[in-house]
Amino acid sequence: MRTIHIRRMMILSAALLLGPILSTGCAPIHDKSAAEVLHLVLAGMAGSDGVSFEGASSLMLDGKPVPKAALYYGGTVSDHNKVSLHTLLPDGGKPQTAALAGGNKLKSSSAAAYYTRLEKKNGQWTLLQQDSTASPDNPLPGLNPLRQLEDLEKHEIEVSEEAGGARGTRVLRIELSEPEAVRQLAAELEGQMEAIRPGKSGSEQKETGKEEDALHLLWAKKNNELQQKLKEVSVRTVYYLQVDTKRNLPKRLTCTRRVNDPANQGTTGGGAEEIYLTEVNFYGYR
Repeated sequence: MRTIHIRRMMILSAALLLGPILSTGCAPIHDKSAAEVLHLVLAGMAGSDGVSFEGASSLMLDGKPVPKAALYYGGTVSDHNKVSLHTLLPDGGKPQTAALAGGNKLKSSSAAAYYTRLEKKNGQWTLLQQDSTASPDNPLPGLNPLRQLEDLEKHEIEVSEEAGGARGTRVLRIELSEPEAVRQLAAELEGQMEAIRPGKSGSEQKETGKEEDALHLLWAKKNNELQQKLKEVSVRTVYYLQVDTKRNLPKRLTCTRRVNDPANQGTTGGGAEEIYLTEVNFYGYR
């Protein structure tokens, strides 16, 4: 009897000692801080073979929506580093699935239809095709959800958790510091300017010497104006990331970017607050 009693004590002691050690490797995400959850989610997304997504983007000027700027899109991620995106038609204010959108329905719409395929090579996202949908006015490359998630690791951010998340989820609030928000916006706009630099648009039409010089001068003027504007604006960028706590993967990502130009407040046609909104929902992880 004494031997059995001692054995039971040894088993109990081992359980008490090993329990905390074994549990550290699989601690539930609920016990992690907001910053730790973000790190786990980004790592989980990077390790996912693929996922589908649907999203929307819009622009507001002084609180009023700009209808022509609204865009609905969908796409897939495959092989960890390949992303395809395509525009969708709105259905009751919500994005449709690619299957419901259909080629015929897209063609019958007056809205521009775009398609983009991207691949990450040597740390940079590059276009896989060079056709009409790869034109500089195609907005889809800038809506790449993997790049948006990657940006959260590159910038100086403040991460906190929002209360009231749905069961099985956590909602992270991620705000860029103002200098980082300005740098992020500058990088995007400078990339767009570079894409329309004369001689880099991929157009087969050749301008004469005088026309080309005029285009270069115009581009340089607009680029200088952009650089000056970027020195004057204030930018606030906030993301909200809804996390599936069971799988440590993103369910929904939204971004609100507010741009104000204090130098133009009160001037005719100037000083309007621009609010750029994006949201993307992830589903069908593989």
